[in-house]
Amino acid sequence: MPRIRIFTTKNSLKWVKNVEILNIEKCNFEFTIYDSLSHLHEIFSEKIQQVDGILFSGQIPYFYIQHHFKDINIPMLHFDVTQEDFYRTLSEYIYKHKDFQMKRCLVDFLYEENNYLDIHEWTTKDDIPYFFDASIQAYADINVYEKMRDFHVKMWEQNKVDVSMTRLGNLHELLEPYGIKPLLVVPSERSMIMIIETLLKEIQLIQLIENQVVIAHLKMSINRDNVADLEYRQLSINKAILDFGKNNHMSFIIHRNVFYYEVITNYSDFKIITNEMKSCQLASFLTEELQFPVHIGWGVGNSIQEAQLNAEKASQMCAALETESYILSEEETLIGPLGDKDWIKVNTQYDLGIEKLSVKLNTSPLQIQKIIAVMDRLQSNMIASEDLSVHLGITPRAANRILKKLEEHGAATVSTQIQKKLRGRPKKVYQIHFDEL
Repeated sequence: MPRIRIFTTKNSLKWVKNVEILNIEKCNFEFTIYDSLSHLHEIFSEKIQQVDGILFSGQIPYFYIQHHFKDINIPMLHFDVTQEDFYRTLSEYIYKHKDFQMKRCLVDFLYEENNYLDIHEWTTKDDIPYFFDASIQAYADINVYEKMRDFHVKMWEQNKVDVSMTRLGNLHELLEPYGIKPLLVVPSERSMIMIIETLLKEIQLIQLIENQVVIAHLKMSINRDNVADLEYRQLSINKAILDFGKNNHMSFIIHRNVFYYEVITNYSDFKIITNEMKSCQLASFLTEELQFPVHIGWGVGNSIQEAQLNAEKASQMCAALETESYILSEEETLIGPLGDKDWIKVNTQYDLGIEKLSVKLNTSPLQIQKIIAVMDRLQSNMIASEDLSVHLGITPRAANRILKKLEEHGAATVSTQIQKKLRGRPKKVYQIHFDEL
């Protein structure tokens, strides 16, 4: 059963509690009341532990949290006033107050991003109500409640408005000392159901992704003629994988082959192991535990077969003499080597232009895609052999051979770059111009 945390002010809690009687699939709602945005900021991180989704009673806390907590991966939405909710409340008020004038009304929840709830479609230029701000960005301000209160008070003191319409449940208390009674507009039950169902779909999607199968292909460098060494390495890597899982409270399915191991896990644990695809805890652990290098390829796919294929391809990208790790995603994006500050993302999808270039240069499409990725990382088409060496995890000699081959086929020209230090020869730099071929 999905666990949803709802953040609300005390004054909005009454209508927010309606979620418990709505006709939606079962889920567990938990309510947290905050007094101010600074209070919300203080308690937010603690209160979202072990929840599947987050809801806010209004747009102000939602935009504030979005602005100040940008790394939250939990689905978040806020209850909103729809056109139907707004015009229903407006119609009811007009029916009871025949002297109502739209131009003497202040509506503090209309802005460009919600297209002013289409109020321009039926009002004349001279009949447009007053707005708090033209952009939704203003609502991320920690002092927005006070600023909104001051704006309402100012408009009333200047005798420009007769009615204040608001989404803020606590604005009534803020305006009470000034004798102003705002008209509160709240989401209808229908609107609330729509938002909750949308949130549940996002939660279900994330749960599907989190349970997606991910496979690690661990390849050892071995001497096939030395059976004793092969058995030693097999036993060592098997024990190391089991120890890593035990230390991190993770369970793996391990498939053993003569020359490699496959570790099957889920996407959720994969993100933890790879620190959101930035570094690899498993590679670090194996480096400490084993006396020999292991090339780790992580494969993500929409099926076990696709994940296996991507994992094997990723492991083949490891070119270093030490343990390292690469990822090949279901979008065929190669990421690595993980943990290296100079890691790159390589788009390995089929590209007709790359294929034609491959034929002209007598170089593999993947090699060209890697060079393009390095240029993207450097934001320059000027590359030295040291650049390729560092970013691709190959020796400077191998990198130099690649660049010389490009030069021979007319895809690169040589220039020199003077070293900043007094000693040493000028560094040879190649200017890559794939687009001119």
